[in-house]
Amino acid sequence: MASRPGRSRHDSTDGDSDAPEEVLPPFFSTTFSTHRVSPLYVGRQQLDTSRLDQLAHRLRDTLVGDVVRGIQIGLESTDTPAGQVGTLRSVKIRWFHAQRLLDRDLYFTEQDGGAGLTDAVMRQWNRLPETHKRGLWIEIRHENAAYVALLLPGHPGSVRDRRSGTNGWAMQSDGKSLETRIDQDQFVHLPLLLLRMPQALKVVIGDWISTTFDCRVSKLNLGTRTLVSVWEDWIKTAGLPGKGPDFSVSLAFNAPIAKKERSGAQESEEESDHDGMSTDPGLRGMDITIAPQDLRRFFRRGEQSDELYRSNSSGPWENDMRERRRLAGGNADDGWGWRTSQEPDDHPFTEALARYLDHHLALNMFHPSVRVVQISCGGFMLAQSRLKIVKVGSVSDELARAAWVFVTRLGERLRGEHLVDLGL
Repeated sequence: MASRPGRSRHDSTDGDSDAPEEVLPPFFSTTFSTHRVSPLYVGRQQLDTSRLDQLAHRLRDTLVGDVVRGIQIGLESTDTPAGQVGTLRSVKIRWFHAQRLLDRDLYFTEQDGGAGLTDAVMRQWNRLPETHKRGLWIEIRHENAAYVALLLPGHPGSVRDRRSGTNGWAMQSDGKSLETRIDQDQFVHLPLLLLRMPQALKVVIGDWISTTFDCRVSKLNLGTRTLVSVWEDWIKTAGLPGKGPDFSVSLAFNAPIAKKERSGAQESEEESDHDGMSTDPGLRGMDITIAPQDLRRFFRRGEQSDELYRSNSSGPWENDMRERRRLAGGNADDGWGWRTSQEPDDHPFTEALARYLDHHLALNMFHPSVRVVQISCGGFMLAQSRLKIVKVGSVSDELARAAWVFVTRLGERLRGEHLVDLGL
């Protein structure tokens, strides 16, 4: 049997060409919810096939047991006319190669060029041990529907040195920190969890993962910086389409509005401290739609900028870090303070869009209370807690590269090194 097209040069170790094709989980054209997971504790016994089978059996018992004890999981599916998924058929947990999840093996050498960020990330990735490049696939198959949970490795730079094991610390009696060594071989780092299942089942799976591997599972709320970076990287990697679906960006606002006049008896002391402003939000959101044929005009306009755009409507919050943080809200990924460390050509499309909105709508998009909450185009949809990468036909090199940068940006968000900026 001929080898599959797109196999990388390091696949010569796969053995006999008649070996069965690796089964991969669904990824493209599937909407996932995004979650973060702390390192999974597996102990000294590694997650080999036999142990994964045991865990799958336990998960099946958990799902069936919840129904027997009368706990309604509410497994509903919109994919079936009756809205019923039927009986539980199987639960499987298996490893898969994270690179091959993109339907095409990406392999770059030091001499390769072209994609910039993609090549740099892939060179880091190729240096990692094979055990650090794998993901876990949990498949729950019912009679009429199948649900998926994918645990993916993060950004290559976020992988700690397993041999040093200096991730934790303890306190001495005098209050000083005492660095302790942790055996990192007993942990598996799969920080990104993607779920495709009903909300009630998400709760069950999240609890099961946290209990089984002694870890923490929480919702991953992507903010403005990640969404904008993914879109700009996508443009530079996959290019801008000249036709197809419209580009859409959704903005949300955290800005307060002037409160209504009240009598002195009705106005509380707490409200008086807000200088005549109510904490209730004003304009809730705004959707901006751009035709595909106009996207390149925005991009070219942004590339021609020599400096970061600054609106004339800037206020006293401009240099007040405390006020910027209050206006941006609790998500460290929101706000626009990180632009001060960027160059205009890092986000040319966003710079041009901000100029356009300021000129035509008098809207300062770089106000810290303005948030990007969703971006969608013909290639992907990315929201605060959902993502989808669209595949039309076969996977091209450009789509594979763009999808890889897409996932890498999420890994950087999980890594969080650049999100502790006081300027937000």
